[in-house]
Amino acid sequence: MVIPADDQSLVAVTAHYHHLQKLSCLACPPPEITDIVLSKFSTLELAQKCGLEIPNTKLISNSAQLPALFSSLPFPWVLKPSGKETRAEEIKSMMLLTADDVVARFLRAREFAPPMLLQEYCAGAGVGIEMLLHHGECLAAFQHRRIKEFPYTGGISVTAIAEAVNQKLLDSSLALLRALRWEGVAMVEYKVNPDGRAVFMEVNGRYWGTISLPIAAGIDFPLYQWQLLHGERPEIPKSYSIGTKWRFTMGYLTRLYSLLGQGRHSAYARQLLRQNLGEMLGDFSLSVSDATFKLSDPMPSVVAFLTHMRYFASNTVKAVLPPRFFRQPQV
Repeated sequence: MVIPADDQSLVAVTAHYHHLQKLSCLACPPPEITDIVLSKFSTLELAQKCGLEIPNTKLISNSAQLPALFSSLPFPWVLKPSGKETRAEEIKSMMLLTADDVVARFLRAREFAPPMLLQEYCAGAGVGIEMLLHHGECLAAFQHRRIKEFPYTGGISVTAIAEAVNQKLLDSSLALLRALRWEGVAMVEYKVNPDGRAVFMEVNGRYWGTISLPIAAGIDFPLYQWQLLHGERPEIPKSYSIGTKWRFTMGYLTRLYSLLGQGRHSAYARQLLRQNLGEMLGDFSLSVSDATFKLSDPMPSVVAFLTHMRYFASNTVKAVLPPRFFRQPQV
């Protein structure tokens, strides 16, 4: 069974889908379906047709188009790639707070190829609805909420918690995935405000970064999908352990290191740093499930930890010592 674990591997499997299908079970739908999910703009268009609320979004091919939107699109803005096809984007995700910020970032016109998405910033908690579909029916569903993210302005989960599934979000997600004719696992992402207003963000059409959270809570998506692809009927529990907490340790430490560095220039970063330090004891409680560490196979996590410590040490030395210490000697 071939399991795409990120968007680039999903692209690779999709590109050779029909050949690989003869050799193995594939844990993703065929190209005509996955291509829509790999295009964020196409996914947003389909979500809007399905009745989901989406952010105010513009497709931008050149930074020279941005000033014309100062009066029509409220700040702050988020500029991000319109597709997930490659890691080579110069801009992964950029927050633009004011018109002056836009001018300072783009002193010269810059062409975006492929085009970028410009969206209004959506406040609220990141919520994921994870589902396993088989012939259009939802066999398993799970919901998590992001607690801490890296970068701290919004990104990947570094701590998260299992929640009871919100029926309205589940129905919206199922309607969208059925419109896609989706088969297998997917995570539908939202930003949810304290008042309950949910804005659709994107679909992850493969296994997501917090996959070990539902497993720890009692919903083993990979096992159920393997059983389906091999002609077995999975026994899926009717409930899971709500309140299960999860931590991606390396991401957590990277976020903390970033806050330490940016705290010199940002009052908001200093505020988050104080909050983070106050919550560390609880975040590293034995009751919190680690994303990768297992007593039965500890070495991958140990090696990742040592690699990150080496990076932190090297980066700190470079930040503290003057540049002349790192100049190459003249020959």
